[in-house]
Amino acid sequence: MKQVYRYGLSGLLLLGGLAAPGRARAQDAKASFSLGSTQDLVRQLEAQVAPDAAQRSTPTVTLRVSATKAFTGKVNFRQDLSTDGEYLIGEIQNVPGSSFLLRIEGSTVQGNIIFRQTRQAYQYSADARGIVRIQPADINKVICIDYNEPVGLATPTLRGDNTASRAAVVSLQSYPGARGCIMLDFDGQYVSGTPWNNGNPINAAPAGMTDAAIQEFWELVSEDFRPFNMNVTTDEAVFNSYPKTMRMRCIITPTNTAAPGAGGVAYLTSFNWNDDTPCWVFMTSPKAGGEAASHEVGHTLGLSHDGRTNPKEEYYDARTSAGNWAPIMGAGYYKPVTHWSRGEYAYASQTQDDLAIMAGATYNVGYRNDDHANGISGATALGRNGTSVSGSGIIERTADQDYFTFTCGAGTVNLNLNTVGRHGDLDIVGRLFNSSGGLIGTYDTQGSLSTTVSANLAAGTYYLQIDGTSYGNPTTEGYSDYGSLGTFSISGTVPAGGTTAGVATVFKDCNYTGAAVALPVGDYNLAALQSRGILNDDVSSLTVNGGYQVVLYENDNFTGAALTLTASNSCLVNNPLGTGNWNDKATSLRVQPAASSFSVTLQAEAASVNNGMTVETCTDAGGGQNMGYVDAGDYLVWNGINFPTSGSYTIEYRVASGGSGGTISSDLNAGAIQLGNSAIPGTGGWQNWTTVSRTVTINAGTYNFGIYAQTGGWNINWVRISKAGAARTMLASEVAAPETAPTLEIYPNPVTDQLQIRSDASLAGSDYQILDAWGKTVATGSAASGRLNVSHLQPGMYTLRLVIEGKAQPAKRFLK
Repeated sequence: MKQVYRYGLSGLLLLGGLAAPGRARAQDAKASFSLGSTQDLVRQLEAQVAPDAAQRSTPTVTLRVSATKAFTGKVNFRQDLSTDGEYLIGEIQNVPGSSFLLRIEGSTVQGNIIFRQTRQAYQYSADARGIVRIQPADINKVICIDYNEPVGLATPTLRGDNTASRAAVVSLQSYPGARGCIMLDFDGQYVSGTPWNNGNPINAAPAGMTDAAIQEFWELVSEDFRPFNMNVTTDEAVFNSYPKTMRMRCIITPTNTAAPGAGGVAYLTSFNWNDDTPCWVFMTSPKAGGEAASHEVGHTLGLSHDGRTNPKEEYYDARTSAGNWAPIMGAGYYKPVTHWSRGEYAYASQTQDDLAIMAGATYNVGYRNDDHANGISGATALGRNGTSVSGSGIIERTADQDYFTFTCGAGTVNLNLNTVGRHGDLDIVGRLFNSSGGLIGTYDTQGSLSTTVSANLAAGTYYLQIDGTSYGNPTTEGYSDYGSLGTFSISGTVPAGGTTAGVATVFKDCNYTGAAVALPVGDYNLAALQSRGILNDDVSSLTVNGGYQVVLYENDNFTGAALTLTASNSCLVNNPLGTGNWNDKATSLRVQPAASSFSVTLQAEAASVNNGMTVETCTDAGGGQNMGYVDAGDYLVWNGINFPTSGSYTIEYRVASGGSGGTISSDLNAGAIQLGNSAIPGTGGWQNWTTVSRTVTINAGTYNFGIYAQTGGWNINWVRISKAGAARTMLASEVAAPETAPTLEIYPNPVTDQLQIRSDASLAGSDYQILDAWGKTVATGSAASGRLNVSHLQPGMYTLRLVIEGKAQPAKRFLK
């Protein structure tokens, strides 16, 4: 049975006696000190509880921190945690501004000793063997200290009766059902049995805020935690539905007993302490109080202060900066934009990765799931009502990019890309692409979190990318895109009509009757179909132009059973795949060039060659094509070969050899993508032609195709590339590869030494620029090889800018 005692524990808190007072040895200030095993310590404490409680009116304990140094602690709260634990809270006798806590539960040990006036602290822990240890600690790694109110803030008047009737607070939730929970508690709270006030109770007064002020306060904190799987609520019942290790109460009150004179206070890492120790905010204005609440909850999730080393300051408030930004873990009172940070500003006192720490495994919260595709394939269709369109989403991570699609008639497209109406974190950049993924324009209103898109477009299908962006110079007045995260909305007008001539048409009824919608080449999930007036499970017949195919999928997002049609079909009844039929069954579909329709023959004379290879002309019975003689080390390249769809391709080499043959290899983009080797047989004569082939897998896109003579020498007549095999039905268990290659792809990401570039335009003559997280150029050069050496770069986030054929490509971010 658990028992709770207040003012009732004395005796020694440590194994062994108390040494005589004296000056601690130099090593004591650094080294940890062993206090024995957890269970030995618990048994000693349990043996002292009963006699101590009966005999002492002012219980004290001895808190040893080294072999030569100990403090006397006055116990204000004690809880017996069954047979394997103790929970003690109190203060150091005769030392104002001091406190201690020690919680032992099984093999888990948590606790500290704090001296606020001298800014000293010690922390308890247990090692892998269950040995309790204590050692000096940076007080700022234990508790938020000296986090003062903004300059000039009016101090609220404390209500005299804290137990008076408290008005109900409006119930708000930012992410119902999320893994973790933050409660903003505005209606007052009686707090006992926590480290606050040295274990003595606190009867916190209500905040006394209007519903409108509470709403704004909640909006600010909700947006700060929007990227995470976290529900910010004002509802006590919602908070109580979460386990203690997955929730944090932040009390907003003028009662500042927990930290007199401060703007707020919290214990670091207390989110998962399992004892409902709250954090506090003592300001009731939405801006100042909201910034303080995010700051203090950030502490409970393991974050330290963002300060500066020059001038030396614990909290960076950016008041001397010309910009509009400050870090949340600094003092964000004075700036309209605040972000989670990794110390990118000048003289940062620490470079802690705020996002990674809060989303890490320690607190088991993590990021939200991504809500939109990060590329053109699978882009979400904007909702449409006449000429009005709309959409919304969340940028959850620094590298997240959300894609949307729309079809329009010829005319001007006007779109508003907005973050939240107040206290936003997301600085938006929009990018507009055409149907093949070519960049039309980049739209970023510097100095404003929101932006607009205005473009005069031809009829067709387009894609809109939403991304977080930077502002100014992060080392001085600006910020990088690291913490530019949060909510966005899309609204505006798009000319109606504009359906381009479709290569496929789907019909509501059999025999090509009922509502008909023409579709150009592209991927159409359920949302994209519905935006065009095609309902779920409502396609009964379709037409397909020659050279194209339609792949029907039973489920959304191109999953489930699938059926590939390379010709028109007047009625999908009795078109079985396994069992059943395909009438009124399609939920998503793809329109693409037919898998068997692609074939290109490459002549040797048209290739770019090296090593002085001789290109000759001859006539032969196999087709009279131009040819060349290939010797070991020769390399032939044909630029701009388009592979219309992803999948298997057959590469055929027509060759002749007078000797023993050799080995030939093929690749894409100057070796960036290797397609493997093929053995060339000896044909017994330079005009005795044979065809050697191999099957390879290639993603859709435009590449420079090359062949390289590994060994031997032979005549080459031609190289033919064709789509391997006929179209086939996909199995339900297969996941289809994207059919449209991105305009620019980089890999691997993260990268160590070599960054590869893949583009559907030729890289010949292209140039690149690499910028670091501060916007500084750190590397430039030619990108023609498709391979960049980044081994010299320091670890961090970088942006790659590429110019191909004189046109700037969409910027890509990569992590080193």
